[in-house]
Amino acid sequence: MSINLFKQSRRGACVLESTPKRHIYRCILFGCLFSGLMSGRLVAEERPRNVILLLVDDMGYGDIAAHGNPVIKTPNFDTLHDQAARFTNFAVSSSCAPTRAALLTGRHEFLSWVTHTKPPGRDMNPDVVTIAQLFQSKGYRTGIFGKWHLQQKDPCGPWHRGFDETLTVPKDSQNSHFDPVLLENRVKKKFKGYRTDILFKAATEFIECHKDKPFFCYLPTYAPHAPHKVPEKYSEPYKAFADEYKGKKYRANFNGMIANVDENLGRLMGRLKELGIADDTLIIVMNDNGGTEGVDTFNDGRRGVKGTIWSGGTRAYSFWRWGKHFSPGPRPQMSGHVDVFPTLADLCGLNIPADLRSQLEGDSLRPVLENAGASLRGDRMQVHHVGRWDIPTLWYEHRYANSCVRWNQYTLVRIDPCKNAKCDICSRIFLRQKGIKLSYTTDKAHHRMTVGGRWELYDIDSDPFQSADIAAEHPEIVARMSAHYEEWWEKVEVVLGKRWETPVQP
Repeated sequence: MSINLFKQSRRGACVLESTPKRHIYRCILFGCLFSGLMSGRLVAEERPRNVILLLVDDMGYGDIAAHGNPVIKTPNFDTLHDQAARFTNFAVSSSCAPTRAALLTGRHEFLSWVTHTKPPGRDMNPDVVTIAQLFQSKGYRTGIFGKWHLQQKDPCGPWHRGFDETLTVPKDSQNSHFDPVLLENRVKKKFKGYRTDILFKAATEFIECHKDKPFFCYLPTYAPHAPHKVPEKYSEPYKAFADEYKGKKYRANFNGMIANVDENLGRLMGRLKELGIADDTLIIVMNDNGGTEGVDTFNDGRRGVKGTIWSGGTRAYSFWRWGKHFSPGPRPQMSGHVDVFPTLADLCGLNIPADLRSQLEGDSLRPVLENAGASLRGDRMQVHHVGRWDIPTLWYEHRYANSCVRWNQYTLVRIDPCKNAKCDICSRIFLRQKGIKLSYTTDKAHHRMTVGGRWELYDIDSDPFQSADIAAEHPEIVARMSAHYEEWWEKVEVVLGKRWETPVQP
């Protein structure tokens, strides 16, 4: 006969019920044995009560002092760097809206209709499920404080996509740095102050209000994206370096904006500690695309900038801290933004329906978060594509326009632009190859094209600047990775073909 040792009290707590002593002793003995056998499992099943995801706009991997930047001071990023499990082979999309789509859905942005940073290319499919919706269904209070950038018109706005509380800029305009008009829960309201400070303050107030119950706080900044405006006290220390970087891209205001984000990050982490919830809160900090205005200062030896498919255009820092649960230090395993969704679902016990799970392209990073020496699936690959074609219905002309596949330490790259004179993005690729109208840098090496009509293969571990093509030495690796790309593109053809009612082969 089964014995129920516990009953529910009026306050909801479990209390011991009157039971014969022999049964109690047997249960205690069994409990001790079971606890001893399963202690590792029990520890593994602990869940973070709260999650904060900070996504920094247009800051590069090299824009952190702890990564070797010789100019900028980032004491709070550096502190988190030292305290966190940090992924060192982590990649995102090459521009902002695409990264947001992939991050929130766990699949490549094209599969959610997002191919650009401008409408209609940034209008995310309203039927895809976001990680915020999963948190919401689990009883978490959810909030976004910052740049949504995936269309605000119904039914695409964040208030329809799983966020209970929202604070963003109308139409996600980058221009209102000081005394901005913001959308607070869909209502326009005038605020006083610097926008980054306002967003962090609102996020902190959300955390304070919900500190006693689970919450998901998504904080995607607008800084340090252009226009580069910041209170003088933040940019002043960096003006002294202008002569040193004369002839190169250098902006004191860009560094000042990062210094302001850093200060707000430190204030946020301090408040978590004051509230007594730092150990219960998983905080993730990452950037949304490759390097921009800081590339000529320091790009950690990588080729590429935002808007390119080279490693420097997609590499991101990715810091994960949850109390003492993750040992600090590097995680060199190949990883990316599409892994965040399944990782959060795994760590927080969120239910992913079977039909949704089959659509995810990422994997849970939990094994390597908990054990730095663990491995992920050996066959897993991730695809990146710049997109950004201007005429949505001509997506099929850009199969290889700016694409890469990542597998362990390898990157397979192909930059084969379309020949349509009306295609602005591909026309710019040809110009930049010649050193004309370069973006974010004065060095045209960051905008190099691959040899036409074929893939190039690089070993990022031994060749971080991607200067030695090893495709000829490893045809079997090229064949395997390119086959993965072709299989992936077939999925894109189905999705974008339906989206734009365009035949796959017009």
